[in-house]
Amino acid sequence: MKKTLIALSVTMMMGSGTVFADQATLDALQAAGIALTVEQAAEILTAEDDALVDAVAALVASADADQVEAIITAAVSASPTLATAIVSASITAAPSHASTITSAAVAAAPDQAVAITSAAATATSTSTTSDSGSNTGTSPSDSNNNSASPSE
Repeated sequence: MKKTLIALSVTMMMGSGTVFADQATLDALQAAGIALTVEQAAEILTAEDDALVDAVAALVASADADQVEAIITAAVSASPTLATAIVSASITAAPSHASTITSAAVAAAPDQAVAITSAAATATSTSTTSDSGSNTGTSPSDSNNNSASPSE
């Protein structure tokens, strides 16, 4: 009986860690003055790992430019283990705010600056690439235009 009680207690503590992390993220966003809808608050509160990253990225994508820094600072401070994922997803969702996202994340988790900067560079290059290529619709021409000139 005693072993069962200990096992249940440990299981509950392990399972509740994520809930506390998400509560911390929600609290940090609210303390930063970020206005959240009921749906956004519920999504952040119940999200775990990738879902939390996606929720923060969606928040960044829908936020006013002057709120992006506060959102990233709050999210990375509350969930530092997700810093690189938050940066990557947020830049993909809002590429025009890439520099703000990167600098806010580095300020919030300076010990992860190299990893954050690397994730930001990768996300920036991914979000700016296009699969349309540079096809102009013309056929290639010879680069040597000396075909009419005598070469001998």
